[in-house]
Amino acid sequence: MKKPIIKLYAEIDIVKALKEELYCNYKIINKEGNTILKDEILFDSCELEKIDFTKYKIKKLEFIDCIINNCDFSNLEFEKIIFKRCQFKNCKMLGISFIDTSLNDIQFEECILSYSNFSNNKFKNINFINCQFLDSTFFDNITTKLKLDNCNFMNCQFYNNDFNGVDFSNSNIDNITTDLKSVKKIFINQNQAISLVNLLDIIVKE
Repeated sequence: MKKPIIKLYAEIDIVKALKEELYCNYKIINKEGNTILKDEILFDSCELEKIDFTKYKIKKLEFIDCIINNCDFSNLEFEKIIFKRCQFKNCKMLGISFIDTSLNDIQFEECILSYSNFSNNKFKNINFINCQFLDSTFFDNITTKLKLDNCNFMNCQFYNNDFNGVDFSNSNIDNITTDLKSVKKIFINQNQAISLVNLLDIIVKE
């Protein structure tokens, strides 16, 4: 996975960044302020910290070469956009939607993504580390070099995904619903294999 390329100029607050359209090469921090309406924002080569993006009415939000820490994106929709070379850490993303989106060289670490919707996306060089996906849905996704480490997919739905070569063996996949395509050529441990056999109505003769 390629790391973000960042050269910071100065530290500013989110209200100043939005009002003056300063979205490149800044460390941007939280500040309480009035709602600011924006149609489209691309953050490029920035660090963003402790920002609650649910308070700002931004119709289209994109990130390239960014480090994002402790931010809240809950219930936001990311549709038909591109994320490149970004790191999300300790972010709250409850109910977030990624639809028809391209994610390249992205790392999510210690993020809460429960009740999220991942549909018709292309994942390339993506790392999910210690992330929560409880009750989330994954439909029609294509993956290239997707790495999972100690993630929780309990009660998730997986349908028509290409997870070829993805290692789920140290993640929780209890009580998932899935189809054969989504589990084809994935890596799992022995206990997970027993659960999947029962889930897919496969009968093992003794």
